[in-house]
Amino acid sequence: MVGARGQSMMRQVWLVLILLWPGAGGTQEDPMVLQRCIWACLADSPRAASLQYNQCVEVRCVAGEQQQATPRLPDFRSDWQVGLASNGVHHYAGTQAEQGYAFNYFCTPGESYFVLADVPIEAGQYRMLIGSVEYLVPFDRTRGALTVDIPPGSAFMQAVQGGRWLSVQDMDRRPVIRFSLAGARAALATAVGRCF
Repeated sequence: MVGARGQSMMRQVWLVLILLWPGAGGTQEDPMVLQRCIWACLADSPRAASLQYNQCVEVRCVAGEQQQATPRLPDFRSDWQVGLASNGVHHYAGTQAEQGYAFNYFCTPGESYFVLADVPIEAGQYRMLIGSVEYLVPFDRTRGALTVDIPPGSAFMQAVQGGRWLSVQDMDRRPVIRFSLAGARAALATAVGRCF
């Protein structure tokens, strides 16, 4: 069985083979279309060896979509992380969008809250759309970043754990960002289990 690192290297090898294969990579009219797509994936990912980069190239470039423009809403990184925060006190679960914006959950036995990190928006109420259900969530900056206290087991927490996408919108319904919720159920359950 090949580990995650081996799979990543195999994807890179396949990508190189596909790029070098005559006639591969889409139309021959503009050979730079594929290269621009690959560069866009690299720019939108943390590093060339990341799962996000490999998935982007595989889906957007090799599979034929070759999307040159960045989507209106930034897409997700597919991996949710779980661990102990750098302060050694809080447990967390979270994911990031391509521009580095993060949607995280932090907890201790006495605290439970979500954070929108590095998102360039003001504190205030936002529409959080999960599936067809909308939640009005009041984010403040009492902890520095945009945060909202959400107890485990709340309707919003359950929706995050059971949803596919979280779309953050301003009160005029203009999209701000979206995050994948794939993997959120297990990640949040792990973090909550360590705190409560």
